[in-house]
Amino acid sequence: MTRGDTAPTTTGTGHHAPATTPLLTVEDLSVAFGPEGRSVPAVDGVSFEVHPGETLGIVGESGSGKSVTVMSLLGLIPQPPGRIVSGRAVFEGRDLLSMSRRQMRAVRGCRIGMVFQDAMTALNPVLTVGFQIMETLRTHDHDLSSKDALVRAVDLLDQVGVPNPGQRAKEYPHQFSGGMRQRAMIAVAMANQPRLLIADEPTTALDVTIQAQVLGVLEKAQADTNAATILITHDLGVVAEMADRVAVMYAGRIVETGTVTEVFESPKHPYTVGLLTSLPRLDTDAERLVPIRGNPPDPHHLPTGCRFHTRCDLMQDREPCRTTDPALVTLGPGRASRCHFADEVETFAGHLAQQMHTSEEGSDHDRA
Repeated sequence: MTRGDTAPTTTGTGHHAPATTPLLTVEDLSVAFGPEGRSVPAVDGVSFEVHPGETLGIVGESGSGKSVTVMSLLGLIPQPPGRIVSGRAVFEGRDLLSMSRRQMRAVRGCRIGMVFQDAMTALNPVLTVGFQIMETLRTHDHDLSSKDALVRAVDLLDQVGVPNPGQRAKEYPHQFSGGMRQRAMIAVAMANQPRLLIADEPTTALDVTIQAQVLGVLEKAQADTNAATILITHDLGVVAEMADRVAVMYAGRIVETGTVTEVFESPKHPYTVGLLTSLPRLDTDAERLVPIRGNPPDPHHLPTGCRFHTRCDLMQDREPCRTTDPALVTLGPGRASRCHFADEVETFAGHLAQQMHTSEEGSDHDRA
């Protein structure tokens, strides 16, 4: 698969089997910041699909381009300095990237809902939570009365698990805990029963107990409406619990795609291996985590060849990795990797796991 080709899809092993027709198809999306001629690429040739009822997880380190990708689809990046360089994003038969501001306002908050990372900054601090849900409802349904909108707002708060919703609807965001604010954000996003829900790091600032509750609310909201979901996160544990398919991003590009089971059990890119070996897991007895060495590349000065080669333990100074930019190549049904040596990655991952165990055993022996 070459630059700009759509990442393949298949019947997943997660929660849902994708429908025949994608709800959203993104093709060759490229986004840059700064003036033309001196711009910095943030997203480079990203393509993917998401189907009704399924969850696509987009994962990667901070700065990999995950949030810019979805913000661009909704017209939420400032232009300037942001600029859509190329691409299409076909949603329900219309290209989001070619819509006017008025057309986008009709879609955003109605057909597409957004759950932001920080609900405290996303919610208006001087308006009650109930009023903000009512406002979302009445913006897209001008015939809805204030009384009916309030009833619906209270019902939505109840659905997302906010206790005593009638009273809490009269309160302000600062009177809600972090977890309750995220629930309120989900209520706002789901108010008009959108066909697509985008959740950008929805549980980052929450402790694990509240995180699990919020993820449960998101899952229930999706199930109630059969909405497609794009879940942006750096947390592979969240992806394992929520997603059907995964797109792994690095330095503005997708470097691997597949179902959750395929990516976790048989990664096909060294970067994915690095993410997995830095994740605590209960299904192995390894106690030592192996972080990815180095830092993501400076977008002003991207390396030649593979953008991951300066941090890659599989490269071993091979010439193609240093000089040739790998394409996103189809490996099988629903599988793709942007690695010259994708067929070696699984063996590499096995050797790395063995070294983790050996190192731990050696440490135990030394302590003894």
